[in-house]
Amino acid sequence: MDDQKRKKILAGGLILVVLVFLLRPGVDGWLRGPIRDLQNEIATAETASATLLADEIQFGAAMRNLAEWKSISLPFDKDNAQRLYREWIQALAEECGFSRIEVVPGSKSVQKEYSSVSVELKRAETDLPGLTRFLYLFDQSDMLHRIDSLSIDSPGPKGNPRLTVSLIAEGLSAAGAENRLELLTRTPLAAPVNDADKHMATASNDGFPIDEDPANFEPFLVRIDRELIKVDAVDETGWQITRGVEGTQAAAHDANAVVEYFPVAWDRRQNTQEQYAALVKSSPFVIPSPPKKYTPRLTGISDKTIKPGEEVKLTAKADGMDPDLGAARFTLLNAAEGMTIDPASGEFLWNPAADLVPGVFTAKVSMTQENHEDVKTEVDLKITIRKENAAPTITVRESAIVVLSREFTTTVTAADEDSTDTLTFSLGGGSPEGLTIDATTGQLKWTPPKTFTPGKYDVEIKVTDSGSEPKSTTAKIALDVQDDFAALTLLSGIVGKDGVMYAWFRNKATNKVMPLKSGEKLTVSEISADLLSIADRYVTMQDADGVWKLKLGEPLRSRELIEPVPNPVVPQTPAAPETPTIETPAVE
Repeated sequence: MDDQKRKKILAGGLILVVLVFLLRPGVDGWLRGPIRDLQNEIATAETASATLLADEIQFGAAMRNLAEWKSISLPFDKDNAQRLYREWIQALAEECGFSRIEVVPGSKSVQKEYSSVSVELKRAETDLPGLTRFLYLFDQSDMLHRIDSLSIDSPGPKGNPRLTVSLIAEGLSAAGAENRLELLTRTPLAAPVNDADKHMATASNDGFPIDEDPANFEPFLVRIDRELIKVDAVDETGWQITRGVEGTQAAAHDANAVVEYFPVAWDRRQNTQEQYAALVKSSPFVIPSPPKKYTPRLTGISDKTIKPGEEVKLTAKADGMDPDLGAARFTLLNAAEGMTIDPASGEFLWNPAADLVPGVFTAKVSMTQENHEDVKTEVDLKITIRKENAAPTITVRESAIVVLSREFTTTVTAADEDSTDTLTFSLGGGSPEGLTIDATTGQLKWTPPKTFTPGKYDVEIKVTDSGSEPKSTTAKIALDVQDDFAALTLLSGIVGKDGVMYAWFRNKATNKVMPLKSGEKLTVSEISADLLSIADRYVTMQDADGVWKLKLGEPLRSRELIEPVPNPVVPQTPAAPETPTIETPAVE
């Protein structure tokens, strides 16, 4: 190779190297740019995915917390919540030995997500152990509540004086919480128990925290009257129990006595009443209250409404008495036959005969003190024996035809022996979608869509009275859901045969023809009418609404009301005919 040619090759290589060096940034960006963009998009997506996962975990935890708060909140109806919470505070104060108890409704606050209700305990009397037990059990209970304010007056700073306690307790109702009739789960005792029994049987375990697996069973507390009982185990025969826990006393309880669940918050189950002992050992009071003024009061007596033959037991209690004037003595004045009261304990007892005529029976309970018999405290007692609540009666059509896309209405009627009872209508389970009933009027209403499946549907309707022990009655109506054959059935022809005129009705859906003469009944869908006359170009027919005219060639749904019945009532869908339709041969 000569020098000239070698120089050309070297010059071309040099130029190529320079070009590669100059063009490298652009080529590098062109090749690697999309890869870097994809890598950035992947990193952004991974960050967003991690954020979404964290949000999902946080949302799940929030939903679990909300569900738990709903389960332990008061009912969302503020009036019902305040009533139940007031009863619970009253029962807790009685259980802890408070006297002169007066619990009254307080303020209410309604928000979108929750509402709060308060009750006020006014100047009740107790001692330090009783107050300690009240605060301990209040704090232990698994409910959304708190003590908003607490005022304690003491007659002296030493010993264990009688205290005057006033407090305001506030409970919370979460939106969506169940509106139940009782605050806590209740069930009656299936059999009586004495104060030494370690076993008891209840009518039902429903609603109590009982796990069928013994390995997972956790003991829980229940309350009967003023006794707290710990349930240690559950078997086929009933509950194994520890009596008189948390400072209460074991007592005998009759069959049907109410057993109420006492929930304890999961994070406080290890707490003990001894942790509150500092309150008992050191009095927090340094300013003596004014001299005690005694105002005797008779409590524990309240009017009752019972069934015929039901036993009545009450215990009259003396509150606000000066102990220096002696023990209380109880007597009955103007009492109905059979009523008795124990002079010392104040226990009132009446066993009215089962055949005693229902009515109102009265007595006056009088209380004196052994060393002060001239001063009496009296309370009137009224016991009403009411008739057994009878179930209401219900009247409903046995069957009816319902046409797709057309409104169907009918009214269910009911009656009750007790004219003061309010009757409420409702539908049973499994009712077709869209079918409704007015709870007050009993009007059944439904417009099934065209997509609804035709067929026969048995619908259960229930009516319930408002008695103290509500009774219900049910009835069924058979609904035959059909296509709108009245819109598809034409007056297709009018034919005379042997001097008799026949109107031919043809169903376009089935292409079948029904020839009918005057006096025969036409039944298509919910329309049931007697054929009155047949003319050359039209026919007339009559049903409960009046006389109708249908022109030749028009569908039955297009008929025209020409003679309404006098004083028409609100039209209702007629029932399926009880008498058989006159059958005539169908013309194919």
